Amino acid sequence: MTKLTGPIIAENATWLSIVSQLFSNRMNTLLKPHGLTLGQFSILHHVARQKIPGGNRVSDIAAAVEVGQPAVTKALHKFQAMGLVDLKEGVTDKRSTNVIARPEASKLLDTIHKGIGPDLSQTFASLGDEEAAHFAKLLKQLGEWLDKNRLPKDIRL
Repeated sequence: MTKLTGPIIAENATWLSIVSQLFSNRMNTLLKPHGLTLGQFSILHHVARQKIPGGNRVSDIAAAVEVGQPAVTKALHKFQAMGLVDLKEGVTDKRSTNVIARPEASKLLDTIHKGIGPDLSQTFASLGDEEAAHFAKLLKQLGEWLDKNRLPKDIRL
């Protein structure tokens, strides 16, 4: 087993940064015909896939997708205008807004997934079947660790 060293850590961080940027740009290009940015897609995906009785609070969505509340609110108003979500005043706290996905949100996500599927299939096919499956496992492992170990917003190094 390879020991983690400064150069290995730096290479991983460098490639993760490069791949993140390239993949984000690719996704933004693929999502543009659907009228969404990658950030908006992430918010919509979170809202539509979370089956929380009474809906998601805006603050909870912002924390989950690590985006400021004003940006989330702006995206949600766009989704409301598109007929994808309903925004309801909080029952116990009138300052709070609950977001309830409409069936149209899931339908749009399904359409998007079908539309971007061929490109993503080609992208991941470049790895080969076994390597793509292993890569997915590693990404999930890394994502779960990062989710459990989020840094505070005001961290100073």
